[in-house]
Amino acid sequence: MKTKTEKPITSSEVEQLDLQLREEFLLGAEKFASNPLHQKLKSDLPIQDKLKFIPRMLFFVLGFKDIMQIVRYEGELSDLEESVNTHSDEDSNHWEWYLNDLAFMSGHFQEFKGADLISHTWDDETLEVRKTIYSFNRYVQQYDHPVARMLMIEVLEITFDKFKAAIHPVLKNADLYDQLEYFGKKHQDTEENHSTGISDDEIAHLINLLPVDQKEEMVDVVRVLFNQMYQMAANWAEA
Repeated sequence: MKTKTEKPITSSEVEQLDLQLREEFLLGAEKFASNPLHQKLKSDLPIQDKLKFIPRMLFFVLGFKDIMQIVRYEGELSDLEESVNTHSDEDSNHWEWYLNDLAFMSGHFQEFKGADLISHTWDDETLEVRKTIYSFNRYVQQYDHPVARMLMIEVLEITFDKFKAAIHPVLKNADLYDQLEYFGKKHQDTEENHSTGISDDEIAHLINLLPVDQKEEMVDVVRVLFNQMYQMAANWAEA
């Protein structure tokens, strides 16, 4: 029995998928920027209440470290694979800064120390944080094309840029910006010196380079990842 062959995708359909993917980045970034954590950071709450989410980030930050290892390529590399590895090289040590900040701020988190910190990290109420890492872990292993991985990395980069825009004014007002490494000046200065910053035009260029047979799937993947980042930030706001 003959199987039905799939109809080749037309150029107009490719253009439509490219547009949809670009829109997912725009909409995902816009939605994430207004997440409940950012609203909390803009409120009149005391600084201690605004920063109570920091211990809840533990699983995400250390999981991000693993993701930066999983996305890497070995052996003879193409330019795109080298670009992915450059992202990994530039971001893989940021977890150390987070642990330094967590220790520095430990006086504000009396209930999140030692065994309590570990139990809260895997508590039912913080499942959304873990689901975020599990989602990225799943997709970066499912899609090994460097452009697909670059686009997933960009979801992380874009959302972190929005996060910094929300938290930096809070830290500056509290005279904490220069003292905190992951959340403050050290991380920001390092990001500004990175060679891998991506503009909207460069994201569009990456989308054009994505294999046609992955474009429709990546529309869904990018939507899922942005949504999961939003859900995680909303969970942080509940701390």
